[in-house]
Amino acid sequence: MTERAVAGRYRRACAPILLAGCALAAACAPARAPPPDVESDPGPPRRGGTLTMVGNSDIDHLLTTSGYVTSSLVLFQTFARELVAYPPLPDYEARTQVAADLAVELPTRANGGISADGRVYRLRLRSGVRWTSTPPRPVTAQDFVRAFKLFCNPVSPVGSPSYYTTTIAGMADFCDRFSKSPATVDAIRRFVRVNELDGVHALDDRTIEFRLLTPAADFLNLLAMSFAAPVPEEYLDYLPDSPEFRRHTLSNGPYRIVRYVQNREIALERNPVWDPATDPIRAAYVDRIDIKLGIDDELTQLQLEAGTADLGFDVAMLAASQASLRAIGDPRVRVIPDADHYDSMHYLVVNFAGPNNAGALREPGVREALALAVDKHALMQLSGGPGMSRPLRQAVASTVSGYRPDADRFVTPGDRGDPAAARRLLAAAGHADGLRLRLVYQTNGRYPIEAQSVQASLRRAGVEVELRPYTGAEFWGRLMPDLHNAERGEWDLSLSGWVPDWFGSNNGRSVIVPLFDGRRVGGLSQNFGGYNSLRSNAAIDRALTAASLEAAESAWADAAGQVMADVAIIPLIERKSAHMLGSRVRHCSWSILGDQCDLTQVWLADAPLAAPRSQP
Repeated sequence: MTERAVAGRYRRACAPILLAGCALAAACAPARAPPPDVESDPGPPRRGGTLTMVGNSDIDHLLTTSGYVTSSLVLFQTFARELVAYPPLPDYEARTQVAADLAVELPTRANGGISADGRVYRLRLRSGVRWTSTPPRPVTAQDFVRAFKLFCNPVSPVGSPSYYTTTIAGMADFCDRFSKSPATVDAIRRFVRVNELDGVHALDDRTIEFRLLTPAADFLNLLAMSFAAPVPEEYLDYLPDSPEFRRHTLSNGPYRIVRYVQNREIALERNPVWDPATDPIRAAYVDRIDIKLGIDDELTQLQLEAGTADLGFDVAMLAASQASLRAIGDPRVRVIPDADHYDSMHYLVVNFAGPNNAGALREPGVREALALAVDKHALMQLSGGPGMSRPLRQAVASTVSGYRPDADRFVTPGDRGDPAAARRLLAAAGHADGLRLRLVYQTNGRYPIEAQSVQASLRRAGVEVELRPYTGAEFWGRLMPDLHNAERGEWDLSLSGWVPDWFGSNNGRSVIVPLFDGRRVGGLSQNFGGYNSLRSNAAIDRALTAASLEAAESAWADAAGQVMADVAIIPLIERKSAHMLGSRVRHCSWSILGDQCDLTQVWLADAPLAAPRSQP
């Protein structure tokens, strides 16, 4: 997933429903005891209070079918549920395995939820899950069909369409036709209501069936994406993700958005029709979540240290603060994930489509020169040093299928770059006088200082870099997803970050497909530079149709190796995320999708003790 500042990957203004009696009942309902977690002061859970978050930028999209940055995803978890989700467990391996959420149970061949040939998935919905509609009504299988149909709407399509167009029967044709529909409310509503999607059907109100093109061992991971959250009928009354839509979103999770002011504020309160007995994933301890936007990173850090805020929204800790507070063992610093697991990678996207410098970036020698010039050691130090980050020399991070310990490329002494070798390559490519490139980056997190470091590295190799900053919302919402900006030469290099959409075995699809599949560019594709390789595409296809995990792993490695041979990106570092917690925050459990503390699991130390109850 696209990284915002928290990992660096990743993206509803609900009309208030004044049901005071229900709200009071929900507020007084006992909460289940949380699963155990590694924390210096877990204590007994407490229920109530307001969790205050501060951050720089707004989300990229508020529509679940298109939101794709970490700040959006951590927000979605509070009010939008999926058929399956990741359980809040402390063990890394257990946490990266999906569990039933809106579904009654995980489908398997043994229980009849997966067909013998692995191409049909059938899931039964829990009863008692309701929308905050007027009046409240159940979430149905038709709501999931509607969500998958909206994936390819012509206004705000799904962030990674190839996940589904290459997996679900009929999805590619449906998307091709829908993308050509007029971008109006009436046309979109008509297309959704009139056209059937062959591979997604509601067998009845509580049973959803998916038909796949080929068996896909990671299909449940695709269903765990926020893209796959259900969509109510009311959403068809608004242009997808429009300002009007953002004022009229609905909830089926423990919280609902009661106030949304673009780039300024998001406020959530308890959903009065959420029944904790129907939710095995979310404990929902706090009563309210207030998110203040437009606050720079330094002020965010100061507020967290002072205790006037509880969590950062779209920002990671400042490197200097992180180093000093970790050095003294400050328990308010939360590093995720634990052990030798890294959650994200930072890299430079190369613009293959732009006209600048007479198309110099389309020359392999030029791209190789840039890859050799970068001082990755300096970037590692800026990102917390050893234990928090390390140089990356492959197209994927070490937690991703396709990574091989012996496949490093463009290694330089001490990872400090080799400007002399870079200058020789530039001269051989006909650019002895150097180049002038435009580097774009977002203004939150460590991106500004990393951009300056890259600028200094490339200058030593004779490449002058013009830095162009953008807010996170503008960077991910406008600049990067639109291939026309690349084709116009608005940027040459982009400092980006990526967190796998899921972790564990066979997660190559979650990185290699969205970033490097050349058959899916433009729209909301994450292949921002327009890279397209027949060899890499063929390896991707082999991985997606492999008969075993071993064969898939081999194919993913071939695809990642080809990306590096083509220098489609310049990998910089892989890193963990460090978050500063306010002094009141307890039970910061790693949110895999949001790469942040799971907002539905934290409680506040000054809230009343919660009465424990058994798991539903």
